[in-house]
Amino acid sequence: MKTSLILFSVLFFQLVYCQYTWDKVDCGTEYSLALRSDHTLWSWGNNLNGQLGIGSTSTQTTPIQIGTSSDWKSIAVGAFHVLAIKMDGTLWSWGYNVVGQLGNGNTIQQNAPIQIGNETNWKEVSAGMASSLALKNDSTIWSWGYNSLGQLGLGNTIDQSSPTQIGTLHEWISISTGGAHSLLIKSDSTLWAFGYNGSSQLGDNSTATSLIPIQIGNDSDWTHVSAGFEFSLGRKSNGTIWSWGFNGNGQLGNGSTLTGGIPAQIGTAQNWKRIEAGSGFAFAINNNNELFGWGYNSQGQLGNGSTVQQLTCTQIGIENNWKDISAACGAVNGGTVYGSHSLALKMNANSICATGSNYISQLGNDLGNQSVEFSCVTGDLTVGIITNSITNFVIFPNPSSGKFSVQLNDFNEGNVAKITLLNSAGQIIFTKFENNLISTLDLSQLEKGIYFIEVCIENHISTERIIIE
Repeated sequence: MKTSLILFSVLFFQLVYCQYTWDKVDCGTEYSLALRSDHTLWSWGNNLNGQLGIGSTSTQTTPIQIGTSSDWKSIAVGAFHVLAIKMDGTLWSWGYNVVGQLGNGNTIQQNAPIQIGNETNWKEVSAGMASSLALKNDSTIWSWGYNSLGQLGLGNTIDQSSPTQIGTLHEWISISTGGAHSLLIKSDSTLWAFGYNGSSQLGDNSTATSLIPIQIGNDSDWTHVSAGFEFSLGRKSNGTIWSWGFNGNGQLGNGSTLTGGIPAQIGTAQNWKRIEAGSGFAFAINNNNELFGWGYNSQGQLGNGSTVQQLTCTQIGIENNWKDISAACGAVNGGTVYGSHSLALKMNANSICATGSNYISQLGNDLGNQSVEFSCVTGDLTVGIITNSITNFVIFPNPSSGKFSVQLNDFNEGNVAKITLLNSAGQIIFTKFENNLISTLDLSQLEKGIYFIEVCIENHISTERIIIE
């Protein structure tokens, strides 16, 4: 009964408002991406290298949809390239590719998403300054791209333009790649790292680069890692967060600007659930859904109302409804690290919150002005509130063994209907687009039970229950 009430509430909200929410945000250098709850992907900001994935190199001042696909599952944004996984487990990439960081076997820039290989078992991706890292469902890890500093973990310094397995182990459960180093967690919860180590960002108390993964310390209680630009963050199973590496801007959050050679705990709190390392600053969200930040802040990227760097972990505002946070990953040009904006989402987010640099519209608010506080106006989804009648449709036969026909009664020539199938928990199973009066659905591969069909035409939406028997 409780599940039915929850589902009714979700469907009622969509019925009245025909709105979705933002689920995930990610920052690159001077550009941004966001994943919506309907599994569509959107981008904005600098597009010189095709990193927005829209088929051109035109800068965008507000969010624009990447293609028409509505089956994106996860994204990873690098300095000037993007990696993404679809719901079918396929791997895609686009953007800058001068050192093979797209993994498509060449070094040609791609202005729109292209599939990498034919495999359907990709689980997680992470994009660095010019390298890429990925985890498969079989717990193997793969890398490609720039490798002059051993950032691919392959035991050499040769660039790779196609995914190449790191070692032979099937024991990896979490990955994160930063400027030129990567952090890993094994199935036994031990911490590993490889790549450039000039600022002790690997955490082994040295500055020696490692061409292969090496274990960091002996602890076996690590649950999450985040690699920034020459510094690192980690979370342990007891809810504590730890930092190490370069600290010239206070990005370690320990109250000083001294480099940290080994992981050291930040404060004493044991209620952290989300960490994010950026180009010289960092964020964390605790179990109370409060947002904290520290480090470099010259452009207001911490969103705390100032441009003063923070040496300690400091709460941003007083709200306790933060869901997701992303800090620009950064890139180097002439010794200067670029990447100084941040994106965040609140619970049930109808818009995206942004702060920091905005000289090339990376905040997506069409204003071009720098912000020192999180302004939550980007990609506002509430502007299309429905005030007129909804679309009517008929499903037959219903119940069925799995083959249904959907007749769109209010369908006019030139319309495109968006048909979404949801399970009884309100989770989207798939979405298709239809430009005919009748659409045929073969759901015979699904388990028997109750499902819901949602149809949206020109922001008019309606939902009907179906039964597979």
